[in-house]
Amino acid sequence: MAYFDIADATFSQSINTQDSGPIRITWNNDGSKLYEVGQGSDLIYESDVSTPYDIATATFSQSINTQDSIPRGMAWNNDGSKLYEIGGSGNKIYESDVSTPYDIATATFSQSINTQDSFSIGMAWNNDGTKMYEIGGGSDLIYEYDVSTPYDIATATFSKSIATQDTFPTGITWNNDGSKLYEVGLRSAKIYEYDVSTPYDIATATFSKSIATQDTFPTGITWNNDGSKLYEVGTGSDLIYEYDITPAQPPTVTASPIAHILQMI
Repeated sequence: MAYFDIADATFSQSINTQDSGPIRITWNNDGSKLYEVGQGSDLIYESDVSTPYDIATATFSQSINTQDSIPRGMAWNNDGSKLYEIGGSGNKIYESDVSTPYDIATATFSQSINTQDSFSIGMAWNNDGTKMYEIGGGSDLIYEYDVSTPYDIATATFSKSIATQDTFPTGITWNNDGSKLYEVGLRSAKIYEYDVSTPYDIATATFSKSIATQDTFPTGITWNNDGSKLYEVGTGSDLIYEYDITPAQPPTVTASPIAHILQMI
């Protein structure tokens, strides 16, 4: 067992969300900033986190308006110079340039593209921006795009899709090497884990396990940078939840007296 395994997740703490309709959360690259997308006020919220990845130390700092009137998700590129939003009003993915990395106040809208699904509700990237993913509740599918210019949505071309585990999927995320894909679903209030034999290729994803969510209306999940912490957000209680991932320890094997004597010979 190892990090990024949802079977080893233990709930540890929760905090209130900024918005009355929290729909997504994510981090910057070192856990010093936490972001929340809310449908209650159609805002993206930024919080400073004094102890990296510890939600109990998050302090709200600023917010900006979303591009879409029904925001459903957000993501960053790998260095915080681009911010992405997915929205349900126009069924679009929006890209903004960010002049000060990870500072939402410096985000300037640059372009948008149409989504594949009629009810798109989440998005993610692979580790180098050459693949983008969308999850949709209209057809209950996860979509994969090839992106010829990394992180430039204008160069995204739809390539394939797979069915979701849940009949009301609300979010997706990856582990840090593309060998595991995660989905959160509202219908069953579960987090699902897939094993992916070819990294970041959803066609090679095989469902492996699931766990119940803390919230009755889960809307998003994300990880810290090494898979030792898992986070969930939900509108059932308007909370962000933090889990600790504690890998199971292998049993201690005690050598028999005979084996011990043989080792000494």
